[in-house]
Amino acid sequence: MSQISMTQEEQVNSLRRYGYNDREAAFLRLAALHGGYFLRRQIAEFLGKNANGSVAALVERVLANEHANVLTFEHNTRLYHLCTRPFYAALGQEDNRNRRERQPLTIKNKLMGLDFVLAHPAQRFLATEQEKLDYFTRTLQIDPAKLPTKLYRSLNEAASTTRYFVDKYPIFLPVDTSPPPPVVSFCFVDEGLKSAARFETYLREYSRLFASLTRFHVIYVAATPAPFQWAARSFEQFVIKRSERPDSDPLDPTVVRLLDHFADRRRFDSKDFAGLDRDKLIRLRNDREAFSGDKYDALYQAWLAGGRAVVLKILVPERTPEVVSEPIFSTHLSRHNYDLFGSLTAF
Repeated sequence: MSQISMTQEEQVNSLRRYGYNDREAAFLRLAALHGGYFLRRQIAEFLGKNANGSVAALVERVLANEHANVLTFEHNTRLYHLCTRPFYAALGQEDNRNRRERQPLTIKNKLMGLDFVLAHPAQRFLATEQEKLDYFTRTLQIDPAKLPTKLYRSLNEAASTTRYFVDKYPIFLPVDTSPPPPVVSFCFVDEGLKSAARFETYLREYSRLFASLTRFHVIYVAATPAPFQWAARSFEQFVIKRSERPDSDPLDPTVVRLLDHFADRRRFDSKDFAGLDRDKLIRLRNDREAFSGDKYDALYQAWLAGGRAVVLKILVPERTPEVVSEPIFSTHLSRHNYDLFGSLTAF
């Protein structure tokens, strides 16, 4: 048995038999399915202010049930790992790989992912491999071959298993999923990278899934703003390459300039300045003058609502419709301190 399909309510109810109340069970479910590791401060953030007694009580109960191991890092900081088979079996996830012990760098990545989830309680996260498969292949009818995969072979190589979304980065949908199709949001978690190489690999691995979506949003999560600028450039290059379709006539340069302007204008209006260097700010100022007036304001609102494809349909109605609208890129700065690992996570 590897995975049993269970609703969030069923998983919480299943954990209650171990003595956890609803809020405790809900937190442990999140921690288990989004990395398997957690800190006391994360319990406190989930339970709310004045939760010190509740935090201590939950930790005692988890340890008494032998559901977690304790690891001690710098500053005597205790880290808890939900690792026992009975606990994950209660979630229908007996073989979930979050049960496995990880190196400090990977643990830091998982803690950052959980921090992101806790910071966005209103979103609908696809927490398990099965939830992601169900949404993309059943709800959206996307071919499984287009999903990011990894092949695991047994020791004797007589059998192999295909696993999906093995990075386990957070993926979520807005609560309101009424038409038009919701923007699916994908997080990339950077625990302290020195280059864009792994992010670029991530984009390539997800490229076929992205190409199958009408709208999607990539969020670059880091604990420092240092990588945001080169991450934005990498994403822009990725978008440019995937938009170069040999079966399409090239767009008029003015239309390309207008679409680029809309992307820069949205970044500026939302105060997402990571991808706006000095040259782009100058270009934005000039393009605001060139594309001013009611006509362009209406096109901008159409672009915000439906993306690139909607604007092209208005401006170039004879052009073959593009499958994917303008992708969205943004950044998220985690304000938490991860110095409990000291030099263990240094590259």
